Parts: sequence; C-alpha cells; structure tokens
Amino acid sequence: MTTSIHSFIKDKKRPDYKDTLTTTRLFVKDYTKDYAEAITENYRRQHIRSLKHNATRYTASGDKSLSDYATEQLKEIEDGTAKLMRFKIYEGRKYYKIVQQDYREASEYYNTEAGYRDGSVHCFVDKKSGDVYKAASWNAPAKHVRYSFQNTKHLRFLLDPNNVGWAGGYLYMR
Repeated sequence: MTTSIHSFIKDKKRPDYKDTLTTTRLFVKDYTKDYAEAITENYRRQHIRSLKHNATRYTASGDKSLSDYATEQLKEIEDGTAKLMRFKIYEGRKYYKIVQQDYREASEYYNTEAGYRDGSVHCFVDKKSGDVYKAASWNAPAKHVRYSFQNTKHLRFLLDPNNVGWAGGYLYMR
C-alpha cells in the first residue's frame, strides 16, 4: 500500500470505488498525524505559558530557585532539548489510537531506562470514516462521535493547536 496521499494521487490515472476507499483512508491517516501534532503543540504552548507565569511570579516573591528553574526550562524548550509530553499514534484494526507519552528518567530503583512511556489514551479515530471518539478505556472508544474529519468545520477545529486542549476537555459532549 502507498504511504501518502500525494504519491497515491500521482500514481493513479482514473479512480474507481476501491481507489476512493484507499484515498479516504490515506486522508484519515494524514489528518490523524496532523491532529496528534496539533495536540502536542497545544501542550508545548501551554507549558511555555505556565513557565513564563511561574518565572515572573516567583521572581516577584523573591524565590530565586523556582524562578531559575522556570527560566532553565524555557531555555531548553527554545533549544529543542526539552523532553515534553508528546502524543503518539498506534494503529489498530479499526481505529487509530492517540496516546499521551511522558518522558521519564532512568531509575535504578525501579530498574527502568530513560525514555518515553505511554500514559493514557487521548482519543480514537475511526480508520474508515475519520470519526473522532473520546476514549472510554485503553482499548475502547466512547459510544458517541465527537468530531469527524469529513466535516470541514470540525477538521479546521481539530488541526488548530489553539482549539484542541492536550487534556481532552474539548472531547466531552456538551
């Protein structure tokens, strides 16, 4: 199977029904990657806002150690060396699962190596339709569709880091 929608479109001359299904699935895969990147970027922006707030707050109160820590963290983010939370996609039989990953340092006590570890499931994306579901558990989505990649209004909303909160509050039904 082709790896991206662009190579698929370039290689095909005349689409048929199976090509339409393949095209839809490739679009869903690409949108899911962009969606996970938008959630990761939302977390990065929120973390920067929080650190800037803490740097000014603790400088004013005279607690130099906390102010220095926030400033150091901001410098690591600017350098690209910060090990911030990220969101990774796992491909299942029916859904893409977007999982929150945290970086943990090595621990001799727990006999673990340094690296990213899976935290919790952020959401599920249906591979065929592009429907986005809130996670009910590690293995299953909630019952109701929250958003759909087929709806352009929803798509613009989901791919904008200003809209998708890393904690998933936007996935609750209103």
